[in-house]
Amino acid sequence: MIFQTNEKYEQALLSTLLHIQTHLEEDLRLEALAERVGFSPYHFHRIFREFIGEPVKEYVRRLRIEKGAYRLKISEDTILQIALEAGFKNHESFTRAFEKRFGITPSEFRSDFLRASRERKQQIQPKYITEYNLKDETGLLPNGSTAKQVRLERIRPIIVAFVRHIGPYDNILEKGSPLLVLWAELFQWGNANQLINADSLLMGIAQDDPSITPPEKQRFDVCVQIPAFHHPSGHIGCQTISAGLFAVGRHYGLFDNLADTYAHIYDSMITTGKYQMRWGQPFEVYTHSRVNDDLRIHFTDVYLPIAPAEQNKEVVDPS
Repeated sequence: MIFQTNEKYEQALLSTLLHIQTHLEEDLRLEALAERVGFSPYHFHRIFREFIGEPVKEYVRRLRIEKGAYRLKISEDTILQIALEAGFKNHESFTRAFEKRFGITPSEFRSDFLRASRERKQQIQPKYITEYNLKDETGLLPNGSTAKQVRLERIRPIIVAFVRHIGPYDNILEKGSPLLVLWAELFQWGNANQLINADSLLMGIAQDDPSITPPEKQRFDVCVQIPAFHHPSGHIGCQTISAGLFAVGRHYGLFDNLADTYAHIYDSMITTGKYQMRWGQPFEVYTHSRVNDDLRIHFTDVYLPIAPAEQNKEVVDPS
């Protein structure tokens, strides 16, 4: 759980966190954020730092730098464009902050990522033949493996209720995971408000790229689909997953190798040159299929936001 204090503070903090993550290019000074939730700047600074673990200014600055780093990986925009979208005033201020955080310039960061992608592209074909097409004696993919096929799916907006977890989020649904407490709390709230049923999607949103954000600061939203938007209730909030085109890959069983599924989707769709990543949050949908009375195959569908590459605009999106 991200924080646990009185309900007024919880609602103000959660509302602020959602506002920050969706308005990084806007005025996010302490005074403006405090006024937005009805607190004095001094009081809001104190409770934010106490329960979030960082001062407002440092929190905003870190998210802006991390957004810039992610944009360097997924887009071909200029560094100036990325700097402005991330909330920096110019190329120079972004570069200074970026180099202080990562120890290299934005240009070097992008070059390193592209070089690693090209090297991985040269290896993916034999990797898929030897690993992703394996099946055991039951005809099913091995536990902790990725289905070879990646599909395209255009989704409508999805409204979810969520509880935010800060820190590593391995083994999301496995027995003994601390995140199970959050799932239970979310379902209790949803059932009490008659917002969920057996058909509601069980989802997770990784708000940060694990290769960029330190594990202890990573934000993971435990989510369940609901029919309509609700204002925050304590530390349970609501957000909308935006409509758009996604590349979807299926991961079976344990979460130990879930990162391989993300890489598989990226290599299948992005390194081919037909598609490019677009701005938006990847998300996961958790479910299972019943094989017989004694056997259920648990799987996770991983959704990565994509768009046709500029040179492939003729690619027809599914409707």
